[in-house]
Amino acid sequence: METLDSIATLEELWKTFAAEADCAAYVEKVKWPEGFICPRCQHRQAYVIRTRRLPLYECRSCRHQTSLIAGTIMEGSRTSLRKWLAAIWLVSLREPGINAVQLQAVLQVTYKTSWLILHKIRRAIHYHDTHDLMKGDVRGIIVFYGRPFSSPIVMHDKETAIIVAEASSFSTGGPARQYKMKLIGREHLSGKLLLPSGCQHFTDHHVDKNDDYETEINRYIFRIRRDSRLYTRYRQARQWLNRTFHGIGAKYLQRYLDEFNFRLNTPPAAVASQLLRVCLTHSPGSPAHTRRYDSPCRTASCAA
Repeated sequence: METLDSIATLEELWKTFAAEADCAAYVEKVKWPEGFICPRCQHRQAYVIRTRRLPLYECRSCRHQTSLIAGTIMEGSRTSLRKWLAAIWLVSLREPGINAVQLQAVLQVTYKTSWLILHKIRRAIHYHDTHDLMKGDVRGIIVFYGRPFSSPIVMHDKETAIIVAEASSFSTGGPARQYKMKLIGREHLSGKLLLPSGCQHFTDHHVDKNDDYETEINRYIFRIRRDSRLYTRYRQARQWLNRTFHGIGAKYLQRYLDEFNFRLNTPPAAVASQLLRVCLTHSPGSPAHTRRYDSPCRTASCAA
């Protein structure tokens, strides 16, 4: 069976997943790679009821009934699996990016439906990102997104502060890098100066606690080299936001940055399948991310 990662064009995707049954078989394989698992009692066998649009699975042990899309972002959706798979595949592409208007035309759905599909995908990515903490030595910078404002000291009302960070670790395959771009509240800023509390807030929420590694964040915008790797990554994200969506307001900016970094952090040959797995393990009712503080977190070092 072909995977989403092996598909090169939209036409090939429509051909590969020509019927809803083809999509259901593929989603079942991704959701339960080793066979059915009851979400209630973990039993491995089920009766399959195929009289509905999507198969219904009844656990042979506890009789609990579940469907392929229960516990996923697709739960409760009337949109076909075929269109969901197409949307997930399109979002996984690094270029050129897709917005709700473009997705509406591709899927032949209403704008409300296309926007909601993208919103649910980004929410799943955001949920995944909050649990995927940075490991290794972390280096970060402060940048400002929004209306161009040249002052290195005064922050404009329409500017949003972002910490752009990179975690570096080493394995047998060489250095591995993980990126995050996280919004920072104005309570952690003095003008365009990132306060030490902002460094610690980022570390507490986004970095795995491990005293063997260091976290260092440059708090000064005027000390950042525009040709550095971190600023280059931010510039790529900004260009993608402006080109694809003509800019994004602060309300949803974090979700879009998480989407950009999800593709950046995932091997190119596995983005689509990994995104599908993320979408299959997150539902609209999933609890918000929480971080326990009953054990010490890594201490952040701010560049003086």
